[in-house]
Amino acid sequence: MTQQLRELMLLRHAKSDWKDDSLMDIDRPLASRGKKNAAKMGKWMKQESLIPDMILTSPAKRAQQTLKRICSECGSQTQTVDALYLANLETLKSILAEAPQVERLMIIGHNPGLERLFNFLNSGTEESQTDLFPTASLAHFILPENWENLQSGCGKLLRFVRPKDIKLPE
Repeated sequence: MTQQLRELMLLRHAKSDWKDDSLMDIDRPLASRGKKNAAKMGKWMKQESLIPDMILTSPAKRAQQTLKRICSECGSQTQTVDALYLANLETLKSILAEAPQVERLMIIGHNPGLERLFNFLNSGTEESQTDLFPTASLAHFILPENWENLQSGCGKLLRFVRPKDIKLPE
């Protein structure tokens, strides 16, 4: 019997606005560039038929605004997960272990946690690499069906896309 596979999409929130230093970090909105890049990524995902079955997102305003722009037309189920706000690798692995059993799951979150999860799944290391996971970037993995005890290096990276890599038809 062959093992089933599931897809995981990691999306870092789009570029946030730092203009108002009176705001708490969780309340920072998207910058103009972030709004544009999130919408661009959403259009590209639709064009590529990369629509997640379920999206788990951080409660941070910038992550929520990214979700809104990415999936304005995707119709995916969404759930805000408080623990995704600035989650570290262990928290992200725990969230994945308890994630709904859908074929394609997306997480919208933050660095350095997403970058560390990317490295853990891709190569088995969690060392941070500068600028590995820029804002509004998407990593698309194939993983084993069971996510309860993910092993380092268990993911197969299908693609990694940054907004600047995307060329949409005019």
